[in-house]
Amino acid sequence: MKKIKFLLLIFIFIIFVTLKINLVVNADVQNIQTPYYTYTTNSRNRFIRTSEAYIPTKRITETNGETFGRVKHVFVDKANYLYITDIGNKTVYVLDSNYNYVTKLSDSELVSPISTYVTETTIYVLNRKDKTIYEYDKEALLESNTVVRVKEIGKPTSPIFDNSDGKKAYKYDPNNFVVDTRGNIYIQSIASENGLIMLDPDGRFLTFFGGNPYRIPVVDQIRSLFLTEKQEEKLEQILPDNVTNLAIDSKGFVFTVTSTLPNNPVKKLNVKGTNFFKQDIVGNVGMQSIAIGQYDNVFTLTDKGHIFEYDTNGNLLFMFGGGAQENSNRVGIFSVPVSITTNNNDEIIVADDYDNIVQVFEPTKFVNSVHDAIQSYQDGHYEESLDKWNYVIQYNSLFDYAHIGIGDAYMREYKYHEAFNEYEFAKDYQGLSDAKWGIRQEWLLDNLTILLTIFLVIILLRINYFILNKKYDYSSKLRTLYKTIRSKSQVFDELMFIFEFLKHPFNGLYAIKRQNRVSIKTSTIIFFLLGLVYVLNFVYTDELFVPKDNLNVAYELFIIASVLVLWVVSNYLVCSVSNGEGSIKNVYNATAFALTPYLVIMPIIIMISNFITYQERIFYDLGYTIILAWTIFLIFFTIKDIHNYEVKETIIIIVKSLFTMLIIALCLFIINLLGTQLFTIVKEIITEVVRR
Repeated sequence: MKKIKFLLLIFIFIIFVTLKINLVVNADVQNIQTPYYTYTTNSRNRFIRTSEAYIPTKRITETNGETFGRVKHVFVDKANYLYITDIGNKTVYVLDSNYNYVTKLSDSELVSPISTYVTETTIYVLNRKDKTIYEYDKEALLESNTVVRVKEIGKPTSPIFDNSDGKKAYKYDPNNFVVDTRGNIYIQSIASENGLIMLDPDGRFLTFFGGNPYRIPVVDQIRSLFLTEKQEEKLEQILPDNVTNLAIDSKGFVFTVTSTLPNNPVKKLNVKGTNFFKQDIVGNVGMQSIAIGQYDNVFTLTDKGHIFEYDTNGNLLFMFGGGAQENSNRVGIFSVPVSITTNNNDEIIVADDYDNIVQVFEPTKFVNSVHDAIQSYQDGHYEESLDKWNYVIQYNSLFDYAHIGIGDAYMREYKYHEAFNEYEFAKDYQGLSDAKWGIRQEWLLDNLTILLTIFLVIILLRINYFILNKKYDYSSKLRTLYKTIRSKSQVFDELMFIFEFLKHPFNGLYAIKRQNRVSIKTSTIIFFLLGLVYVLNFVYTDELFVPKDNLNVAYELFIIASVLVLWVVSNYLVCSVSNGEGSIKNVYNATAFALTPYLVIMPIIIMISNFITYQERIFYDLGYTIILAWTIFLIFFTIKDIHNYEVKETIIIIVKSLFTMLIIALCLFIINLLGTQLFTIVKEIITEVVRR
């Protein structure tokens, strides 16, 4: 009986261990604790946490019994073979899709391989020492393990790279390269200020491609206005931001990254060099490498170990990875990341130059569902993509990109109201504009008869009024009533003077200065009305034009009021010592009336904004342009006529007034700072006395 119990216990123990092993082996990679967070961006391009997108699963340090010497580059071909360029071992290792060793490429001339590109028939390897690209027969290497060198492409023979005539030659120092479907080679050369160097299949120089524009600091731009010709020539010698790395997709688009650019570091260029990515693409300084995924998604790698994934339009999907750490043994953390690529299994592969390892990141179910939805949408299966985007939201309901994808799918099915709701949740204003346009079109089609009827009724009422007015003279009675109200109410009369002022500003300024046409009370009411219209603008203008962010309207009003007070005081002080004739009352009243174009036009803009989309934005912008131009005109002539200056004197007074505003603001800031410190000291002294 004891033997039976003992055997039974052993049997149970074996079953328990087996089940535990199976649980560990079959565990979902998403349960692995990653040493970093995953982020995406919201509508304001701010990073927000999201579900984990990629999980580090493998660290490859050797293959076929050989430890990597110094890994410089990784590349995956269409057959899903991984090519690891090892400059330390002077070898290019080839691994299959399961990261098992297949073969290696070693050549006596290949003493410093730093970059590899593979087509269906050819393996291209860039040798750092002699700056030469070697071409090898791919089939011979993979099928029979034979290294067959086909061609060598060295330094181009174009005169631009030749210094035999004593002239300074263009520097040729290749570091990375790609090859298009025609065999043309795009080379990223160190310190190539003109961009990529483009060669034909035989190595002949064709042109420069995809260079970054010169980025001259604002201070230097201002300084250039006062420089001589020779000094300007020296200023023009400032070098642009040189391209750091490149990739190419199956359609022929060339993608570049520039490590020194804080904004717009990633570009998608066609054959003409036109950038198809938006100018405000989310990025980071220090981007070192770039790769293209199978969904036309783009991956970039920074020198700090962060990985960015973008969609085909340059919208950021995910950002993850850890800060660079020397001698880091944690999976998913790098020391000196140098190269990134991706395979057909959506795995991300990254080479580390310091630790001499290759790390593999496996996609989670969450990111797989995102990719599936993107692929369905790109293939035109909009209903299918809608279901997949809804599946994505089950993982993360706050994932804005999924709501945008759902909105896009609804738009394709002409479900504009549903699309509008999704875009509104994600704060995608371009999508909101498109959905609003569709809603407006549907409403116009459904209510066209009603609109025509209303239009006809208005015409009939106008004709009827015209006929009756001839008989009963309603116009005269209304004018009499209007004049009676103005004569009995000074405030109403002075408010109505706004329209007379705007129609004849010079006469209005004369009346304000010489005839005391308006009072301080009315001007104060105008300032309050201006503040009210500002609040109405924020509340009632359509979200397309005034996003309803967490804006502190009271704080904004306080700043505007402070600026206006500073302007009135500064202008009066400057003019009082510059033979100005106007009193502070004149300045106060005239300033209030000079700002009335905003009071008159802004309500119209607010109303229009609720009926137009981005396609008709010109009408919205035109209103603001009229307000700005009209106000500047009135402010200028207000100062000129109130103080009786010439044009040149007026310009000088305006500059002095602005400078005085700055000085007063600075003094108030210092007084506030000192007052705060004094209050803190007094408070601490009192507290100490009380304690003792």
